[in-house]
Amino acid sequence: MTAAKPNHLRARRLLLDHLDIHPGRTVGDDLDPLEAGIVGDTDHAAGGDSYHLGKDQIRARANRNRYSVDESPRDRNGLDDHASAMDIGYFRLKTPRGTFDLYDFNAWLIPLCKAGDPDTRDLREVIYSPDGRTVRRWDRLGRRTTGDDSHRTHTHLSEHRDADGHRMVRLATRWLRHIQLLPEEDTMTKAEFLAMLKDKEIRAALAGAMLQTDGLIPAPPGNKNPDGTANTHWSLASYAQWTYRHLIDARTAITTLATRDQVDEVALAGALAPMLAAALPGDRDDLTPAELQQAIVGALRELAGNS
Repeated sequence: MTAAKPNHLRARRLLLDHLDIHPGRTVGDDLDPLEAGIVGDTDHAAGGDSYHLGKDQIRARANRNRYSVDESPRDRNGLDDHASAMDIGYFRLKTPRGTFDLYDFNAWLIPLCKAGDPDTRDLREVIYSPDGRTVRRWDRLGRRTTGDDSHRTHTHLSEHRDADGHRMVRLATRWLRHIQLLPEEDTMTKAEFLAMLKDKEIRAALAGAMLQTDGLIPAPPGNKNPDGTANTHWSLASYAQWTYRHLIDARTAITTLATRDQVDEVALAGALAPMLAAALPGDRDDLTPAELQQAIVGALRELAGNS
C-alpha cells in the first residue's frame, strides 16, 4: 500500500499550520488539507504511473515507459512503497511582509530550481502555473515542459524516489521564512545540525572549508610564499601534505639504515634531526638541530646498551 514519506508529512504539516488560516473549514484562499496531497487518489491509481504512487500501484503500460520510474536511475533504484510527490493547492494570505499566493510561491521556487540551489537537488520536476492561465513544467531531466490544466490552481512537486524528503522540509521552511510566517533563525539546534550533516554536499563543503581555510596552523619556521614573503600560517591540508612528505622521507632514511649490519647512530640521528626540528612549533627556538641530533644519538645508544 502506498504510504507518505515521514519528511513529506512534516513539510505538509508545516504548510498547513501556516497557510490553512481557518482549520476545519473549507475557505477558498486557504490551503486546505485536501489541497495538500501526497499519496495518490483513485485517479492517480487508475493511471498507473505517478510520483504519487508507490511500487505496489505502479504498472507497465503498452508502448509507454513508466516516467516516474524508468527515466532516472535515482527513481529505479529508489522505488519502494512510498509516494514521492506533494501537491500544493491555491492559497492567498497576508503576512507581515505583504500579500502572497500560490503564484508567488511558484515565482520564488522555480528560480531556485534553475539555479541549482542545494535544497532543490532532489526535485525531479515542478508542474506549475505562473499566472493561473499557463501551465509550465520545470523538469530536471528536460523531458517535458508543460502539464494538464489542473496545475493552473495547484503546484505539483516530485522528488526522485531515492530522496528521503528532508529537502522538501527545508523548502517549506524557507518559503515560510521568506514570507515572514516563520522567524529567521540565527542559531541552529544540535538536532538540526545533525540532520543537515546527512546531506552529502553539505558534508563535502564543511570538509573543504576545514581543510582549505588558510591561516589555521603555524607554518614551519622559515617557510615562504612563492613570492618570497614569509608564510607564517598554513591550512590544515597544507600541513597534512607537508607532514606526509616528511614521514615518507623519514621512513626511507630509516629503512635504508636498517638494512645495514650495524646501525650508525650518528647517521640515523642526522637523518631524523632536521625533520623533527622543522616539525617543532615556531616558538621552540631553544633547541637547535645540532642539540636535537646529539639528544637522539644519546637515546639510540642508551637503547642499544639496554638491548
